[in-house]
Amino acid sequence: MKKIGVVTIHSDYNYGAFLQAYALIYILRKEGYQAEIIDYRKIPNHPRKDPFPVNILFKLINSKRIKRYKNFIKPTLGTKTYPTLDSIMNKFDGEYDILISGSDQIWNPKCGGFINQLNPAYYLAFASNKKYKKISYASSIGSYLFNENEQQQIKNWLSEYSSISTRELAGKEHLQSFIDKDIKVTLDPTLLLTKEEWLKQAKPYKTNDKYVLVYYMVELDEVLEYAREIANKNNWKVGLITNQISKHPLVDLNFRNCGPGEFITLVNNASFVVTNSFHGTAFSVNFQKNFISVYKKDSPQRAQTLLTNVGLSQYLLKNPKQISCLDLNIDYKEATAILKKLRQDSLNFLINAIEN
Repeated sequence: MKKIGVVTIHSDYNYGAFLQAYALIYILRKEGYQAEIIDYRKIPNHPRKDPFPVNILFKLINSKRIKRYKNFIKPTLGTKTYPTLDSIMNKFDGEYDILISGSDQIWNPKCGGFINQLNPAYYLAFASNKKYKKISYASSIGSYLFNENEQQQIKNWLSEYSSISTRELAGKEHLQSFIDKDIKVTLDPTLLLTKEEWLKQAKPYKTNDKYVLVYYMVELDEVLEYAREIANKNNWKVGLITNQISKHPLVDLNFRNCGPGEFITLVNNASFVVTNSFHGTAFSVNFQKNFISVYKKDSPQRAQTLLTNVGLSQYLLKNPKQISCLDLNIDYKEATAILKKLRQDSLNFLINAIEN
């Protein structure tokens, strides 16, 4: 049995990061491999943006939610922790046959734990390809464009990979502009699991109301404008995933202290989803929910690639006025068939990359 170590973003308290990390390990184990996350802890976003003592306050306020995150991801982690870049670059001694650069925006310098700097750990630079086979699965650069110096460094690192895949078409095209390697566009790991598989990981979250679920990354007021319009037309509540006690004027329900398992339940039980998150969009499609994906100005590529691929690009909106032009009762017959084919195609890439 091949042993596989995956490096990915799994220590930021973000639903998408945790769920995609969990999903790749789940799929690898399902396919019969001995797989685990190499527990490299990049500098988290909140302490980086909010130094002491604000970061301590963040942990106190979010303690219940953080515990739920940790419990969710714990079964996927390797036994050894690498708490710093130096520790993994100089002391890595993992007994693996294959190393995988996982998904999420691990190749985007804005997300890799350092401010606008490449993180070599996410390019598996801590290990030699003479000892380990290196591949990437759905690794993302987001909307970042590398400068010439970065391109040369990345070219050197990725020359040691036997197979490379990205999550977005734009990322593939940018990388291929300076790397002489075949690059495959594959699904985000969360989409490799079916709805039924995800629901087995769900945790209860009780609410008796019918609600429009709002999951946002930035620009909350804009996302809530869409949600409020839809809720008012259907006599539904607007429910926001947040850890704030106070409510936004456009919000009826605050869904607080949610871990990844509770997130799954809230999406599944929603009457409608409004999001500008890629993973909010991905779960909406996978769960066959009626939804709107609000155009995220700084990085629309991720949602664009997914929705175009499954034939639902009309549900990526730039203006609330577009709502009146849409059939908000989505016919998923064609999209589901396409997603099933894309899932198998992505899985075939992953298995072939490991075995060949």
